[in-house]
Amino acid sequence: MSTTVSTTMEIELKLLLDANDNERLRQHPLVAAHSDGQSSHQNLLARYFDTADFALRRQQAGLRVRQIDGMWIQTMKAGGSVRGGLHQRNEWKGPVKRAWPELGKLKKMMAADADWRALLDGDLAKRLETQFTVRVERDKWDVRVGDDDIELVLDHGSVEHQEHSSPVNEIELELKSGSPQGLYAFALALLDDIPLRLSNTSKAERGYALCSQSGTTVSKARAPALPAGASVLQGMQAIVDSCLQQIQANEDGVIHTDNPESVHQMRVGVRRLRSALKLFDGAAPCPPELLEEIDWLGGVLGGARDWEVLSGGTLQRLADSPAALRHLLAIQQPVLLQAKQARHDAAQALLSPRYTRLLLRFCSWLLELPAQAELDGATLARPLQKFARDTIKRNQQRLLERGKAIADGDAASLHRLRIAGKKARYALEFFQPLYRAGGVRRQIGALTAIQDELGRHNDLSVAGRLLAQLQQEHSGSAESIAFARGYLLAQQGQETGAVLKAWRAFKTLPPPRPAG
Repeated sequence: MSTTVSTTMEIELKLLLDANDNERLRQHPLVAAHSDGQSSHQNLLARYFDTADFALRRQQAGLRVRQIDGMWIQTMKAGGSVRGGLHQRNEWKGPVKRAWPELGKLKKMMAADADWRALLDGDLAKRLETQFTVRVERDKWDVRVGDDDIELVLDHGSVEHQEHSSPVNEIELELKSGSPQGLYAFALALLDDIPLRLSNTSKAERGYALCSQSGTTVSKARAPALPAGASVLQGMQAIVDSCLQQIQANEDGVIHTDNPESVHQMRVGVRRLRSALKLFDGAAPCPPELLEEIDWLGGVLGGARDWEVLSGGTLQRLADSPAALRHLLAIQQPVLLQAKQARHDAAQALLSPRYTRLLLRFCSWLLELPAQAELDGATLARPLQKFARDTIKRNQQRLLERGKAIADGDAASLHRLRIAGKKARYALEFFQPLYRAGGVRRQIGALTAIQDELGRHNDLSVAGRLLAQLQQEHSGSAESIAFARGYLLAQQGQETGAVLKAWRAFKTLPPPRPAG
């Protein structure tokens, strides 16, 4: 048995593909051109270990023992990050005598990593048990593209826990030497011929999902992790990363469920991303072609969200009036069908190469920013604290100016106020860790209240537009649709009072104060 051990930072890009395309990958000219044409084939069995209460999982660590060519290799992965399908994790691995971890050997490899070594102390060894297994057939190629050495792996198999299983069919591009951008470039080249999807989910995470039977969940925005004394570049990276996480975490919900909250939260993620890119436009402008694609994604999700809000929310206002109820019943079904079609269109967009290409190109651009900062990074190197303070002050001034027209109640003025309020709120949420908790929470709460009221007002405007579109396509229901449009328009005029009340509550609050 080999005694080779290793301690590395693993960097790999994960992509999903249909099993029907596996042979296309094996025979792909790009693979042949950048490798010696030879691949190795292995049948791999891996057992994943944890305690009954998932002590390792809770610390973002994973421990497995995998059988390779008759030998058992234990591997522990921990920490790191996942962004745009790019997984970066600490990895320690080496041989063991049987299909069970040997924590003493792992601890010796972790000599310079006291925090992770401490995770293995105490009675952990006694508490470990097999949680799930992974069985895959693996094809592997060593690929060289320019200065980048890449290990290309195709895994086909399953994750298994008791009577439950989940299929695995994925590509892993592991960087052996060179730049992570090379992984994205190679993936983009493959995408020209093979439909692929980026994946932030490891095999271990799929196994834990089977153990808990958690299913697909909705992911809301999380405050970015801003390092102490962060620069503008570091702040931008953390904030954009939090937006990407929200977007990608809701993909499966949009594709595989009919939960309207999945579309809503993914759309919020796209809106936060666009807002973040505008915040940092002066320091690091996003390429116009990427902005156009982000707008395309926002439009597809927005269409699905608008129809679902109309079907499941706004239109139900007609049920409050006996006189309007018959009109509601007449148009409910065509609205529902439009909502289902828009949801289907959104799901197909996320399954398309266009969406994958957007993510690959966008994440590759993000990797270029540190080099840009070194060449011409006066703004990117500025302290984030001052940048945040200037941004929030500017947003507050714009919002107060827009609020002067709130009493007029016209749709255009309220729309401009809604946009300004959204920018101000997103900025506060992005920079929240830099401010005193109580004050910034009150500001965000007040802005959220304004947004909720303006959102209800806007939903009525959107309903009028969608119903006008529906009226052209369903002439047989024209009378009921016209009634619904008029009924909702009349309600829109009654919404201004609640907006005014929320606005006055916001104006009484002092501006947030920086922390420290």
